[in-house]
Amino acid sequence: MTRARDDLEALRDPALRSTPLEAESSAQSTASGPMDPGPEQTSGAPEAPSPAERQGADEPQQAGSERPDAAEPPAPSVGEPPQADPRARGDESLDRERYERYAMPASDLPAANVQAFRGDAAGVLAIVRRAVQSVTRDPARHRRRLPKSRFDTIRSLPELAMALDHAVTRMQPESAPPPEVAERLDQIHEALRPTLAAAEVCFPRGIVPETYGIVRRALVAGDPASAAATITNLILDRWGHVQNRISITRDEVTRLNSTAKWLLSNTRPPERLDSRDIRDRLWSLLRERYEQLRAIAQEVSGDDSREYAPERLAAD
Repeated sequence: MTRARDDLEALRDPALRSTPLEAESSAQSTASGPMDPGPEQTSGAPEAPSPAERQGADEPQQAGSERPDAAEPPAPSVGEPPQADPRARGDESLDRERYERYAMPASDLPAANVQAFRGDAAGVLAIVRRAVQSVTRDPARHRRRLPKSRFDTIRSLPELAMALDHAVTRMQPESAPPPEVAERLDQIHEALRPTLAAAEVCFPRGIVPETYGIVRRALVAGDPASAAATITNLILDRWGHVQNRISITRDEVTRLNSTAKWLLSNTRPPERLDSRDIRDRLWSLLRERYEQLRAIAQEVSGDDSREYAPERLAAD
C-alpha cells in the first residue's frame, strides 16, 4: 500500500510527465500559480524602445484616433456665415418631385382641352403667388365659404406654377438637336394632340387603360415620340373598327407613326427630350384652377380683385 501511494504521488509530480516540454511547462505553471490574464502583465521585462521606435509606434495610434474625427465636418465659427450651395442636389430632387406630382394629373387632361402656352413662366408664377396670398390671407373666413378640397387646391396653385416653370426652363435636351431631329420633333408636336383627341373619342380610357398609361408616362418624361408611337400603334391595329368614326386619315396616322419610330430608333431619350406637350398641359391645368381662384377673389374683394388676380395670366 505504501509503495502504491508513492507511485501515485510520483505521477502527480510535473517533472515526471511523458515529455520534457510538458514537464517544464507544467512545472512553471505550478510554481507561478494561476496567471492573471490582464493586459499589463508581460512574460519578461522588455528593453526600452529607442526614441525612433517610440515615434513609429505612436504614429498609427494617432492616425487611428484621428480617423473618427475626420468623418465629421468642421463646425463653423460663430461669426462665419454658412456656405450655401447655389443649387443643391436636394433642391433639384424636390423640384423634380413637385413637377411629377402635377404633371401626372396634367397628362390626364383630355387632349381637346389642352391649350398652348405662350408666355413667361416666371411672370405667371409671380402673379399666382400674389393672388393666392391675397385670397387666403384669412383662412378661417374662407374655409367657411369653401370646401376644404377647393381651398387646398387654391393654396397649391403656386406649386403648380413652379411645376410649369420647371417644364419650361429645366426640361431641355443636352444640346441643340440636329436639324433632322428637330424637324421630326416639330412634326410630332403638331400632330400628337389632334391624334390623341381623335383616339380618345374612339377608344375611351376605360377600355385600353394600359395604352393611355404608357402615353401619360411618356408625356411626363418629355418623350412625345414614345407617346405618339404608342397611340398610333393602337389606332393602326384597330383601324378596321374606327375608320368610319375617327377624324383623321390613315395616312396621317401612318406618317406620325413612322416619324415617331424613326426618333425612337435613331436617338436616345435625352436627345429627343421635348417638354412642349406637358408644358401646355400644365398650363391648361393651371388656367383651369386659376379660374376657380378668380371666382373666389371676386366674392371676397369684388372688382378690386382684378388688381391682384388679373383675368389673363399670360399672352394667349
